[in-house]
This record gives sequence, structure tokens and C-alpha cells, in this order.
Amino acid sequence: MNVIPAPFTLDWPSVVQALQPSLAGTEVYLVGGAVRDMLLRRPLHDIDLVTPVDGRKVARRIADAFGGAFFPLDPERGVGRALIDHDGPRYTVDVAQYRGETLPDDLAARDFTLNAIAVPLSGDLQSLIDPLGGLADIRDKKIRRCTPESIRSDPIRALRGLRQSVTLRFVVEPATRNDMRQYGPGLTQTSPERVRDEFMTLLGGPRP
Repeated sequence: MNVIPAPFTLDWPSVVQALQPSLAGTEVYLVGGAVRDMLLRRPLHDIDLVTPVDGRKVARRIADAFGGAFFPLDPERGVGRALIDHDGPRYTVDVAQYRGETLPDDLAARDFTLNAIAVPLSGDLQSLIDPLGGLADIRDKKIRRCTPESIRSDPIRALRGLRQSVTLRFVVEPATRNDMRQYGPGLTQTSPERVRDEFMTLLGGPRP
């Protein structure tokens, strides 16, 4: 994997450093919105982690270390959630087993490149794993699909991409925009609960 230094010092909140001792000896990576928001210098709210092992076991370890609550979210995909309090705020920590065999497989299975950057939690938290060029897309203020299958395989991502474009004031690049138009109607085949949740999140953001 190509590990590169962060373009500037990532000022992680203390809860991220506090997670490290409870995960000693386990391969775990920060991914998704947490990494994106740190690169954009936005506040951190929820924390997403991935690991090659069952994420439910890791989430339970985190919950136990912080005296928090644990919930198994998706037994088939090995996803667990820990709700923890640290220095006042409450954080939601979701831990998932890789989608695929490796970390690059997991990142490629995500929606957009700006959400497909990982940080090794075992290191100094100043290194990035960015196989799909998400850092460059963040610099260019661009929303770009991870692969041609990204939106076709999960049409809810069409709504998510539009929401992130408006929230972050990023531009959706042409191929991704075409996929949104082509595969967006597949929302009718998506579970109503997922559509509802994404739609309500969209309405709660800027410029609904």
C-alpha cells in the first residue's frame, strides 16, 4: 500500500488518541468521513474504523475500554457500534470488517474518492493511505466515484453525492454526474428506510 504523509498536521481530537491503547495489537484504520473532515479542517463527530477481523469484537473492546454501550449492527458483514463519552461529547464509533480481502479492496468499494482515504490507527496519525486519489480530489474540490460500479451498485449514493456536493461546495465531476442521472432511478428499488434516512439528512443540511 502506498502510504503518504498528510499535507499538513492533522489535529485529531483527543478521543482518537484515546482509542489507540484499547486497540493495541489489532490492525485498524480510520476511514471515511472522519479522515475527510480532518483534511477539510471540519469538526469530527462520528468515527468509522475498518479492520480485517470481525468489527463487532473490536467495537465491543472499545465500548468496554470507555465504559460505553455496544451494539451489533450487521452480523453478516461483521459491523459493530460503540457509543462512548470522552471529555464531554458522545461519539459513535462504527467498526466494520473489510469489504473484500484487503484494505484497498475496502476503499475501492466505497462511494466517492474523498471518502476512500485511510489512516493507520497504530501509527502517528499523520500518514494517509490513498489508492484512489481522494486527496487530490479534495484539493480540487471534486466529487468523484471510486469505480464505475459505485453508484450502479448502490443508487442511494446518488443522493449522498449531491448532499456532499452542496455541503462541501464541491463539484460533481462529469462521469459521476452521468452515473447519478443514469442509476439514480434505482432508488425505487432501495429500501425505503435508507432513502428516508438519506433524504432527511439532505433536508437537514445547507441549501436543502
